[in-house]
Amino acid sequence: MTMAAIAAASGTSKSIVYRYFQDKDDLKQALGESILTRMRDRLIEGVRAGSTPEESICTMVRMYVDAAASSVNVYNFVTQPSEGLSQFLDDCADLVAQSMAGRLPEDRLHAWSAGVIGFVNAAFRWWMDSDRTMNRQQITDFILTSILSGVIYDDNDSPGALRGNF
Repeated sequence: MTMAAIAAASGTSKSIVYRYFQDKDDLKQALGESILTRMRDRLIEGVRAGSTPEESICTMVRMYVDAAASSVNVYNFVTQPSEGLSQFLDDCADLVAQSMAGRLPEDRLHAWSAGVIGFVNAAFRWWMDSDRTMNRQQITDFILTSILSGVIYDDNDSPGALRGNF
């Protein structure tokens, strides 16, 4: 897409677009950062809405999957490697760590949080690229069960004893 096409779709002139953005890459970066900031803000609300760490994480994962699945083109756009995406993923890992503070040993909290974010992103991308034999609810449940099972099992619990409904 050209800057002229972007300007026309925006109902403005190309010179106005260039007044605010140096080139198409600058516009893409600004747009991606705006979308990721809105997603991060929604995830923060999700963390605050949960009364337990597990509920916060469940809310965050559901919001992520729902937002990404409802707008696949936007998801593909914002998940292209960029500085903005890296910051977004780091922010998400920090949110997960905040919600799990006190539930995991401090020396493992941030490693687990970063791993969770990577897993959620990779599992969702796999689902988007797959034949989707699982529906949106099933992939969400699979992600949640996978990331929470190692945290909420007691040492004597078996995998069949997962507590709570996710």
